[in-house]
Amino acid sequence: MKFLTFLTIVIGYFVYLTYKPYLLDIAIASLMAIAFGKVSIIINKKIKNKYLSSTVVTLLFALLIFGPILYFVITAGKFISHIKIEDIKNIIINAQDLLQYFPGFMADKLGKFINPDNIAQIYNTVVPIIGTVTAKSAVFIKDAFLIVIFFFFATLYGKEILEFFKKVVPLEKHQLEKLFFSTSEVMSVVFYSTVLTAILEGVLFGAIVSFYGFNFLFFAIMYAFSSLIPVIGGIIMWGPVSLYLYSIDNTTGALVVAVYSIIMISIIADTFIKPMIIEYVKNTFEADTELNSLLIFFSIVAGLSSFGLWGIIIGPAVTAMFISILRFYEKI
Repeated sequence: MKFLTFLTIVIGYFVYLTYKPYLLDIAIASLMAIAFGKVSIIINKKIKNKYLSSTVVTLLFALLIFGPILYFVITAGKFISHIKIEDIKNIIINAQDLLQYFPGFMADKLGKFINPDNIAQIYNTVVPIIGTVTAKSAVFIKDAFLIVIFFFFATLYGKEILEFFKKVVPLEKHQLEKLFFSTSEVMSVVFYSTVLTAILEGVLFGAIVSFYGFNFLFFAIMYAFSSLIPVIGGIIMWGPVSLYLYSIDNTTGALVVAVYSIIMISIIADTFIKPMIIEYVKNTFEADTELNSLLIFFSIVAGLSSFGLWGIIIGPAVTAMFISILRFYEKI
């Protein structure tokens, strides 16, 4: 028995080294499969073939991830190809007028940088940033592709995997089921509330900028994704838009977009409406989760800060599992 335990540990270590680059993708795919549990059940009732039903669920999941990204890449590529040096100069010249509203030390440094004569320097500064973003985007797309593949198998063999864990995990059957279903409920609440909140904020931003001639769908998608970034997510979008409007002498539009984005989206929608959406989703899915809406909200923020975009999934899942395990200790 001791030898078997030692052999299991050694083999387990080499298995860990082998699959280490994919562990996070596998974990996220498994959690997303759990979040799509109710969708899978509905589709399985209509499509009896488990391979076909798993394929349909996976296609829905892939469309949700790759659809907006593909549209963004195509539209952004067309937009970048039409950018002219004269337009950049005009924006920089008008941006200099805004320096009077900054503190003296900050205005001096920004003034040296924001200068039409320094376009080459600005270009050399921005290009590495764009390169980094592009590289991270490539990594994200690669991870997203792997997650979709793992998601398919997690959906296909979900029941078999759960039954296997019931046999090997040293927990009572009802405890393991409690741990699984509590995590499932939290993941469902987090996933659907996050999607609904991102859509709401994206639509709100797309609506306001469309009044000034911007593409509603493109900017709605961009803001929906940027809203997932803690603290600075909103300003990444409304900042450049306001600056552009100001550069073309539309000061009123610049102020409207900035004030609207701060008050309507960042304060009202993100701070007040988002917890309400979480509560609504909990009631809609009849999720009897032990995590309240505020804790779910902070677990999302903490997950984003620690793990990036995928922290939306990991943060709440880890929190739910931890709370469930603590509940077990209460009964010991």
